[in-house]
Amino acid sequence: MTIILRSKDFETIVSHCKEEEPIEACGIIAGQIRDCDGKIVKDVLRIYLCKNEFQSPIEYNIGAEEQLRIFSEINDDGLDLLGFYHSHPNNSSNPSKIDEKRANYVGYSYLILSLHPIKISSWILEQQGFFTKEELNII
Repeated sequence: MTIILRSKDFETIVSHCKEEEPIEACGIIAGQIRDCDGKIVKDVLRIYLCKNEFQSPIEYNIGAEEQLRIFSEINDDGLDLLGFYHSHPNNSSNPSKIDEKRANYVGYSYLILSLHPIKISSWILEQQGFFTKEELNII
């Protein structure tokens, strides 16, 4: 699987994460899933900046009401929920132990942005506690 992120959306995520530092910033990504010659491609078309209810530098939580509102908007607009993004203000762009423990949307993408240095990676939650790296193309 490949996820495609436009450079303007990458910059939006970076900006949001820098603004929220030192806490983890978080958000939701939506777009279209398509088959390109037998390969699944997720095309990010919309970024939703969310509030980290935990206000924590090591974990995040998007409130249920905010998630429901965004999921409904995604559905109403005919888009697919692709996954989530969050920052690691002081860690790498790999999933943390907390991410492994708390992530629960199996089959969805998790974009993780390290702020020092700036680096983004995408991961698919294969099963509770287990992520695999996903190809990420910024265009």
